[in-house]
Amino acid sequence: MKFRFYLSLFIAKIIYKILKITKLSSGTAIIGLITLKICPDFLTFANNHILKSQINITGTNGKTTSSGVLAHIIKKNNYSLFYNDIGANMLNGIVNALALQIKPAKKADYSVIETDEAFLEKVYEKLNSDYLLVTNLFEDQTDRFANPLFTKNLIQKAIDKKPNIQLILNADEPISASLKALNKEPIYYGIENIYDENNNLIITENLNYECPICKKQMNYSKTFYSQIGHYSCSCGYNRPLPKYSANIYLNKNNSIIKINEEEFEIPLIGQFNAYNALSAIVLAKELGLINIKDAIKDFKVAFGRCEKRILNGNETIIQLIKNPVGTNEVLKTIDLNSNFLIALNNNAADGTDVSWINQVEFERLSSSTKEFVVTGLKCDDMAIRLSNAGIKNIKKISDINSALKYVGENSHGKITILTTYTALLKIDKNKELKKCF
Repeated sequence: MKFRFYLSLFIAKIIYKILKITKLSSGTAIIGLITLKICPDFLTFANNHILKSQINITGTNGKTTSSGVLAHIIKKNNYSLFYNDIGANMLNGIVNALALQIKPAKKADYSVIETDEAFLEKVYEKLNSDYLLVTNLFEDQTDRFANPLFTKNLIQKAIDKKPNIQLILNADEPISASLKALNKEPIYYGIENIYDENNNLIITENLNYECPICKKQMNYSKTFYSQIGHYSCSCGYNRPLPKYSANIYLNKNNSIIKINEEEFEIPLIGQFNAYNALSAIVLAKELGLINIKDAIKDFKVAFGRCEKRILNGNETIIQLIKNPVGTNEVLKTIDLNSNFLIALNNNAADGTDVSWINQVEFERLSSSTKEFVVTGLKCDDMAIRLSNAGIKNIKKISDINSALKYVGENSHGKITILTTYTALLKIDKNKELKKCF
């Protein structure tokens, strides 16, 4: 079987080169599929090529950003790692990333593997893991995940396969905070207060959210967004005490995370990204990594996660949207003076049910006087939703590349692109969209 493992490494790299030359596919799934056909125990053998710690990161929102920040800190500490950096987080995508990075004589200090919630159990059947970071659990892709409690049960089944795993959990998110490993207590992180750029405390409305344990309405002393906050329930389930507690200061171009007297400046905006970065900082501390403060300053976001590009000379911000909670948080950060392109697909990787857009507060954009271009497979649905939100100036261009061309030629100033996953992959390949250096 070891021969099959080395053969699969060789063939994976050959296929990748062919796909790169022919441009027939990005290879994120097909290479993994072929690798597993050649060597079904590929992940078992891959364990032998990781020297220190194996880390998985899962959850509804923030997996890619949290993984990216942690991987960046590890590299800045001069350690090597295997990492599925393009975010292909299902089984074939994970195998693909490892098959292309592992060499027969090459080992890495760490692995940082972003993992889809539904595939975590399957991954843990073969791959070892020392740490599992769970970012949060929200409603997402209802065709795959019936509800967040269903998703939690999928993750718990995976955890049960690794009784000695160290969980890193968001104390402020009641569903994921209730996960348990058999032999180790979780390590919790949380936020005490969030301040805006004028140092004013950000206060949101009181929440009505069911306890994940007993289904009664919980009480909140502080609320941040969705079900995230400081909660307690009459059944005895309360927000766990965080080992790492932070205050967050949000600015237009960055955020400050303050843990005790230690400040971390991150080039990310929004409450959701503060949680993402905080989770990575916490895990880095648990790994004993140093110089975290310096390492995090020059972190570059993954594609589509508040990524900056240039389209026909216009500064362009690209934001991935995929569910109500995440999209609502993104909308809080948007410049209403920008031009808008919204791309909505409903392929399998996006989630085939797009009714979630009806739960998004697009009314936040209704004061904009700019044109809203909608594109993608479900652009008609998006146009109707925007119209219902009170937005008047809407233009439909179903072809994504044509829509990009139109927006680039007719915009004078900043452009904001909101896009679902498979549309993002197409946008990323568009030659007119230049990278910023």
